[in-house]
Amino acid sequence: MIEKFKRYTNGQNVSASCQSPRHSSSGYSTQDGFFHFKTTYIMEFALQCANNYEHNSPFFAIVNGRVSWLLEHPESSAQTFDVVVLDEDKLAEYKKAVQSGVENPLSRIEPLFTTQYYHPGVSKKAPFSSEGVCLLIAAAAVYFALNFKQELAKRD
Repeated sequence: MIEKFKRYTNGQNVSASCQSPRHSSSGYSTQDGFFHFKTTYIMEFALQCANNYEHNSPFFAIVNGRVSWLLEHPESSAQTFDVVVLDEDKLAEYKKAVQSGVENPLSRIEPLFTTQYYHPGVSKKAPFSSEGVCLLIAAAAVYFALNFKQELAKRD
């Protein structure tokens, strides 16, 4: 599966591919294994080309040979992902290499850029601390004890 990213800016199509790409990226991944069934990864890119490449054209990203970037929690340990970004021409080359059975199709293609995303891992801890639970239980016990004491005092 290939994921399509679109970037819209005011640019003109001067040539067929992005030359001297400068990029920045940021990402997010779910880290709470208590409320989520799977770990989701999201990457956001900004790209500038030296030749005013038409930014309305689609860009594609490949992560570990795929972009279906949703992992089960046991597979979502702390790790760094390489995100390879391609334009349409490079994607066509990648698809040809995959169809022809090349062992590592990304090794034959020069991407627009490659960026990395570090995922710190998934935590399955409860959303509340044990100290907070103990405090609530103690407060409830004191409340019921005082209530019970007042009812006993009324009977006398």
